Amino acid sequence: MKNFNKTILATALMTLAGNVSAAGFLLNETSVSGLGRAFAGEGATADDAAVLARNPAAMALFDKTSLSLVGTYIDPGVDMQGVTNPLNPTDPSGLNIDGAAPEAFVPAAYLIHPLNDKVAVGVAAYSNFGLGTDFGEAYDAGSIGGKTEILTMNLNASVSYRLNAHWSVGAGFNAVYGDAELIRNLGALATPLNSQLPPGLNTLEPSSDLANMSGDGWGYGFNVGVLYELNDNHRLALTYKSQTTVELEGKYSNGLPQGLQLDEYTKGTGGNSVSGTLDVELPDLIEFSGYHKLNDQLVLHTTVMWSGWSAFEEIRGVASEDVTFSGGICGLDPRGCTINSGDTVLLKHENFEDAWRFGLGATYLVSPEVTLRAGIAYDETPVPETHRSISIPDSDRIWYSFGANYRLSDSADIDLAFSFIDGEEVTVNEDGFVLNSEGNAILIGAQFNYAF
Repeated sequence: MKNFNKTILATALMTLAGNVSAAGFLLNETSVSGLGRAFAGEGATADDAAVLARNPAAMALFDKTSLSLVGTYIDPGVDMQGVTNPLNPTDPSGLNIDGAAPEAFVPAAYLIHPLNDKVAVGVAAYSNFGLGTDFGEAYDAGSIGGKTEILTMNLNASVSYRLNAHWSVGAGFNAVYGDAELIRNLGALATPLNSQLPPGLNTLEPSSDLANMSGDGWGYGFNVGVLYELNDNHRLALTYKSQTTVELEGKYSNGLPQGLQLDEYTKGTGGNSVSGTLDVELPDLIEFSGYHKLNDQLVLHTTVMWSGWSAFEEIRGVASEDVTFSGGICGLDPRGCTINSGDTVLLKHENFEDAWRFGLGATYLVSPEVTLRAGIAYDETPVPETHRSISIPDSDRIWYSFGANYRLSDSADIDLAFSFIDGEEVTVNEDGFVLNSEGNAILIGAQFNYAF
């Protein structure tokens, strides 16, 4: 079901990047120039057209049409060690896994076009949210692990207006497309479940689906920004991106015998699909950015960001059609053989909390052709300790970033950047499964900029 898509969104961490790039499943990888500064000062710096992802008002700083093409490779290292396995108390090693989050590539593109000395317009395509984890079909805790993947793409159109020499404002419209897949397997749960099935039914395997969901959909929102230029060397920015509800529609199924009801919401479909919906609440964002040129060579960048993750309270999948099953054990017990439109088929409480991000960066001009960057940032997790899950074992993390820009000509330049994200080791306790989890990541990016 599409609603399960939402589940996917909530249960793992990043759009194409696993759970280690940013707090919750928020993606910061909107530019490589920003990556080199750990994304400090993004709303006020305006090195290139990628500033459009953070502050539409900053388009007022451009006097030429500018294009930026961005690609970021993410290699997340989510490793877990089993502590307690309720389905195999004597041997928790079946919960051990290295590399639960797959590698990912995050693209982005931006174009800014000044219409005159007052007005500029821009268009952008980038991702702000996503996640991906894969524990394999035979993982012992497949009922809470399995595969989780979501891809989002934000299509943005913006306009800016320069009020005077000091103040500029901007606004944009966002159309967010989401595509998600969630698979949960029985894992070690297959053995005790088989012992309870009536005679004559097919034996369930560890790889049998406990839930299989996929779907896509759209959500719509807006963003606004203000840029204040104290003088040529100092400017400040304040930006807001609205909360967005992505309405997912798709299919849900599982491999449980028709009529088998494991709990209030999980009913066996015998592989048959049920249409459903699920609303994913993406948080609103407020960011304050600073740009401070200390001399002809050195610039400092600062950022404080607030994310309204408390909007993400639960994952609730709802059936959008009436379905009656007739196979499996329906002849013996019809209670689990009917799903009605409007029924909740999935419910998982997340109870995320609002979170903060703090960043400090520096830019150093080595020569007219070469610029170096560095930055450090602290990301606070929105996931409460009591609601941590192995598919989203989020933790507080620190970014260490380095980058460089090389000017190819008066019109073209390239950016390269590297970041190491150091995630705090945490303990996850979910449905009786206890694991120690550590998530680090390496990010490498390249960006091409051209001014027409």
